[in-house]
Amino acid sequence: MAAPSGAHRLPMEGDAQASPASGSNMSPGSSDEYYSGATGKVSLAASERQALRERLTPDAAGIVLCMVGLPARGKSFISRKVERFLNWRGFSTKSFNVGMYRRDAVDPERSGRSDYFDAENSTALAARQEAAMKALIDALVFLDDGGKFAILDATNSTLQRRHMIGEKVAAHSRQYSLIFIEALCDDEEVLEANMSTKVQFSPDFKNMTSEQALADLKIRIAKYAEVYEPVQDHEGASIKLFNLSSKVMANHCYGRVAKSILPFLMAIHIGGRPIWLVRAGAGQPPGTGQGSPTRHDRTSRLSEEGRSLAIGLAAFVRRRADEYWRSIGKPQEPTLVITSTMPRAVASVCYTTLVHDQRSALNPVDKGAIGEGWWDVECPSDVPPWKEVEFRHPEFMAQWRKNPVRCHFPGGESYNDVVMRLEGVLLDVEMCTTPVLIVSHVTTLQLLVAYFRGIPLDQAWELPVPRNTVFEVLPTPGGSFHCEEHRIDTSAFPSPEEEGEAPAVGCGGGRTCSVDFENSNPHAKRQRVATSEDLGAAYCRCLPVACPV
Repeated sequence: MAAPSGAHRLPMEGDAQASPASGSNMSPGSSDEYYSGATGKVSLAASERQALRERLTPDAAGIVLCMVGLPARGKSFISRKVERFLNWRGFSTKSFNVGMYRRDAVDPERSGRSDYFDAENSTALAARQEAAMKALIDALVFLDDGGKFAILDATNSTLQRRHMIGEKVAAHSRQYSLIFIEALCDDEEVLEANMSTKVQFSPDFKNMTSEQALADLKIRIAKYAEVYEPVQDHEGASIKLFNLSSKVMANHCYGRVAKSILPFLMAIHIGGRPIWLVRAGAGQPPGTGQGSPTRHDRTSRLSEEGRSLAIGLAAFVRRRADEYWRSIGKPQEPTLVITSTMPRAVASVCYTTLVHDQRSALNPVDKGAIGEGWWDVECPSDVPPWKEVEFRHPEFMAQWRKNPVRCHFPGGESYNDVVMRLEGVLLDVEMCTTPVLIVSHVTTLQLLVAYFRGIPLDQAWELPVPRNTVFEVLPTPGGSFHCEEHRIDTSAFPSPEEEGEAPAVGCGGGRTCSVDFENSNPHAKRQRVATSEDLGAAYCRCLPVACPV
């Protein structure tokens, strides 16, 4: 996964190549074979470059992610985001901030000032190196104890320091991989935001005014810049992020790093926008309503309470979206609306927008043989009915309690399987720069809420996800999230039958829709929508039968 320290030079273009043995039976293929890529055979003798890839692609026992970059380049922001993401993906990960080790050894009143980072200050330099080595030793111990990723959060700004880290990792009793993640930034707007966050929250600038702290930080950055050496290809595996992911370059990164970490690093940004998570509206009780099923299943329609939620959700999203766009002084852009493919989830946003994305990844966990006939999709309580499962399937629950993340429902999925399919949705949410609304179900929302709240994955199965409640998630400048719960009083919103005809409030999508739907076919809806791109809010008049699709 990561190139070992001191790896051999790879063959480059222009190197002498071995010619085919004379007399070899090589006949030219047809042009059709050439254009389809079917000509020739893959050589069984791999090149040195291919051999290196074959060696690095399998997962290593543990990986050290070593941050590199000048101060205020977003290293700690990246570290926190990656730590949260990898832990959510099921890989035990911990970040080791060298600044904390420095402050523990020397009071921040001294060690946080710019003169402490002068390369000519030999005493301070030795103390900073000692703090870095302590952090690295603790990181290796963490991997020895079963951790998968250790993040070394520091400047590591010189070739000498990085070489020392590489030697320490290579000399360790267990073989671990080392990857440098370099944060580069020349965007003044991003730099100003990073510096503002650092002087506001870092313990190094305690008891200093904002002006004093900012001036001292700029002097510190200048001192680091005097000796800064960018990461070179020959140092091994590395990832370079420019201006917090506006541009990403990777060198010798394969396997899990290429599959998950690289796309995540390309998705994250420092922009703030609200993210709303909500359960699909309540379904009709089994055996009620025209054409309703005899039990809750995947085709259940919304009940009157569910329709009231849909109306209340539209009002909530419109109000909060308006507040967000006004607060940042920008014209409204469409809210990204993502639902599961369950009809109740789709119907829950019919008053919010007609433009939404349905994802099967947001469907409930596949429970296989568990719950068949009594727990198919609908979950009336705030958490899955674990007590009922334990009563009916005690042997399964005994296994579940041992490992609630990786234990599979018989013939179905595990929570870890759901995390894997939710990864793409999460990357889209992290990547999005506008408000996001997700409508899903208890088991999937448990896992998403666990991510945003930083709750260990093995505790997600017990997280409550109440009905008629919106989880509002707001990113923080430091790389975390602030989560609030907003209850929607469905009694305050009359059902469509009581209203006769209820307007659907849009989420600033720039469209106005006015159409009466005489049937519940969603495809017919889209074919009969008239739009006006000049207006900022969307309204849609639906007959009662249209909404519970």
